[in-house]
Amino acid sequence: MAKKISPLALLAAAALAFHLFAGFSFIRSSAATYDETVHLSSGFSYLYTGRYVMNIMDHPPFSEMLSALPVMALRPRSFTSHPYFANFQPYHYGDLFLYQNTLSAVRLLDTARVFTFLIWTALLAWFIWLFASRLESAPAAAISLIVFSFMPVFISNDALVSTDSASAVFYFGSFALGWLFTSVNVSRKEGKAGKKTVPEGAGKLRLRAALAGAVSGLALVSKFSMFIIPPMVACFWMADNYFWPRLKFSKLSGYILLYLASCLLVVALVYKFNLGLYWDGLSATLNRLDSGRSSFVMGRHTLKGVWWYFPAALAVKTPLLALLGAFAGAWLAIKNFRRDYLWLILPPVIFFAASMTAKVQIGYRHIMPIMPFIAVLAGVALARLLKVRFGAWLAAGLLAFNAVSVARVHPYYLAYFNEPAGGPANGYKLFVDSNLDWGQDLGGVAEYLKSRGNPPVILSYFGVAKPESYGIGYVPLGIVSNVEFTGTGAQVCAMKEVLLAVSATNLQGTYYPDKDTFSWLKARKPAFVAGYSIFVYDLTADREGLGRLAALFDREGRNAEADCLYAKAGK
Repeated sequence: MAKKISPLALLAAAALAFHLFAGFSFIRSSAATYDETVHLSSGFSYLYTGRYVMNIMDHPPFSEMLSALPVMALRPRSFTSHPYFANFQPYHYGDLFLYQNTLSAVRLLDTARVFTFLIWTALLAWFIWLFASRLESAPAAAISLIVFSFMPVFISNDALVSTDSASAVFYFGSFALGWLFTSVNVSRKEGKAGKKTVPEGAGKLRLRAALAGAVSGLALVSKFSMFIIPPMVACFWMADNYFWPRLKFSKLSGYILLYLASCLLVVALVYKFNLGLYWDGLSATLNRLDSGRSSFVMGRHTLKGVWWYFPAALAVKTPLLALLGAFAGAWLAIKNFRRDYLWLILPPVIFFAASMTAKVQIGYRHIMPIMPFIAVLAGVALARLLKVRFGAWLAAGLLAFNAVSVARVHPYYLAYFNEPAGGPANGYKLFVDSNLDWGQDLGGVAEYLKSRGNPPVILSYFGVAKPESYGIGYVPLGIVSNVEFTGTGAQVCAMKEVLLAVSATNLQGTYYPDKDTFSWLKARKPAFVAGYSIFVYDLTADREGLGRLAALFDREGRNAEADCLYAKAGK
């Protein structure tokens, strides 16, 4: 007789179906984000040439190569004989690879995006189910999957070619499998007289130690920040065995060595046994991160970061159900303490605490490794809620509210901000850069311009996607990018309508020496906002605005354009 499927399992399946639909919609709506051209072209070059040269000091190669794997089947041009490749210019090489290839940029990029989106979703869903169902219960696992499915950070970032998703998946997977190692029954078998006995679960212990090591190794070869995993897992195992003894120290040491050997083997295989290259990349990354970077957080600009950046980002960019549910789950875990719960609470707490010391603060995505734990903690809390009177109705209401909260931003999931933060329309006042504006909404600008007869626009863009590939005629002004934007030949003096499009990151002056470069626009209502991240202003009849715009052209030494704008302003 077939086993009956529970309603919660059906809801979890429906939620995962929504997750896939939302991710595919985000992919279709999004231009190349800031780092995608580098990740995709670097991964392709590694597979094509067999050499790690392009981006290897910034990121390990595994995630990039995995994203590029399906692109290999399309047989694009490699451009590996071009000076951009020979001179190790990753952004210029990425721009060349994506926008001057024999295949369209959309096909190249979206092929990679869809491939890894499916992989990260499948792996993370499996790890969440495995961990939550065995740690707590099947209902808790199903609800954890529902919470995960409606987390915009995964819908958006998992659907991009990046290294952040891989680190989140493998960080969580390392501790899920690490905990499974501690759950193996190690009672001793009965032995004959004079013969030694062996632990009943010795085979499982070896297998789980090796699997945990392999997943930890995959984390290490996906993002350099994951180097903390092996010592953490080893320390967790030793502490667990010290306070709740079950193995002799010599036996445990053997399993830890097996774990570390498995981890090291994966790193060695991916790096082709050149472990010095991994160490060089890790050292270079740590030195670079220690130098800091320009950042904007809730009206404040900083070069070295503030300790509360990630707590604030977590508070405003996480759906309330996940956030409050996680706190409730942690409280329940502490109140009804079992040693197993330490594996659910300590890894995210340690990672989050470490993130608060970071000097480079450019995105909520950098704390993605804690998000699967948040989903499981929320699942634990909501599963307990089912056991009280009317609890099922309350849980259903909370899940429905959460679904509406997330779906209302469709398909612009990168720009999600929760209700207390004022929603996505208010997001640019709180955080920019990859929290909201990663260059992904050029397509929306193009659609708006087409609705107006496709006039040219003065463009102050933050990103690397090519406006001309979307049919946008533009004059560049104050563009922040790692590649050159020379414009399409449009002339300011010939503009009948003076339209100015400004990315949110530039609107807040994040990377400008003069942080007030575009502050005068904040008092003006934009004619259109593309995906909450690019603001389009019609300054045609705005004499003061035209004068301020002219002053910006003057500041760049572009006096002819400035004079035309001053003339339009009647000055």
